[in-house]
Amino acid sequence: MNVERLHRILIDLNEEITANNYLGLLQQIQQHLQNQINQPNQPSHQTNLVNTLNTLYEKLESSKYNTFSPSWKQIISEIKGENLFGIELKDKLQDIFASNTITPANALEELKKIHTNIQSFHTAIKNILSGFSVLKIGREDLMPGECEFGYVIPREYTKSKLLSLKKELGELNFILSHIAESISEKEVDFKVKTISSSDFLLYIIIGLTLADYLSRIIERILNNYKTILEIKTLRNQLKQKGVPEEETKGIESWVNNLMDQEIKKLADEIIQDYKGEKNRKNELRNALIIALNKLANRIDKGFNVEIRIQPLPEPEEETDETKKQVDIINKIQERAKKIEFIETKGESILSLPETNEK
Repeated sequence: MNVERLHRILIDLNEEITANNYLGLLQQIQQHLQNQINQPNQPSHQTNLVNTLNTLYEKLESSKYNTFSPSWKQIISEIKGENLFGIELKDKLQDIFASNTITPANALEELKKIHTNIQSFHTAIKNILSGFSVLKIGREDLMPGECEFGYVIPREYTKSKLLSLKKELGELNFILSHIAESISEKEVDFKVKTISSSDFLLYIIIGLTLADYLSRIIERILNNYKTILEIKTLRNQLKQKGVPEEETKGIESWVNNLMDQEIKKLADEIIQDYKGEKNRKNELRNALIIALNKLANRIDKGFNVEIRIQPLPEPEEETDETKKQVDIINKIQERAKKIEFIETKGESILSLPETNEK
């Protein structure tokens, strides 16, 4: 993982724990539950427990952690912080109480474990942040209105070979360049912000307009792919059961046709906004379809994508231009929340054409 990005994540997690008083609320919940165990006929203990739990649940539901990008959550998982924040922690707490309605002592022991884990994790975060400060290690921040596109190339796909990685970087440039040209952006020399190496995870700075279109494209492809993923899983199970490959070809053809129709529809919608030369428009539409095919094929093979954007500060004077920018940023943020890493285990099913046969 990238240390500057880890620095940024740890700052947010430290603020999350401190500002929301997670440790204090968990301590109160344990005390109220202990009181209820000691004095089960005293209704005030149950009331206090429920009120404090609801306070914590509200904070977890509105947690900033819930809006973290998939790659950020992947990094938090790598440092053993999963299930300690946001909706994940709320679900875990609700499971504890639901499973121990008649054994509150067991629930108390589970709560103590969670409290200890968060306390230890928080102590580690504070120590690391202190060390980062002493060592003058920077943090990776986005400027107001700045957008970044995250792209994960699985190591197993490239076999960690330089030539394979070089080829995939070229394919990514093809995808982004043709989407950018389709929305009439000038030729873009994309800037790589960072590269992490667990898988090859690239963060690329992109413009606001491209981020707007790209977030729409990714959301549409992923929504369509979720249906395909279920079919892919069933297809792979049939193969494991010994069903001959030729018997599943019809499934593969149907799935590829489904995605092909969605991509062509999406390309037609995008190319409508093209303001360049008319002679280039049809040629560009074909190239755009190929670019989207490449993207869909790679998602099926385990590649992952995400978009992150930094909101603008409150303007001193609101104009039509600032209103437009804020509206676009809000829409990108909403779509970004719906873009999740998808586990795509097993043999791939998409084989959309990546060249123009004509």
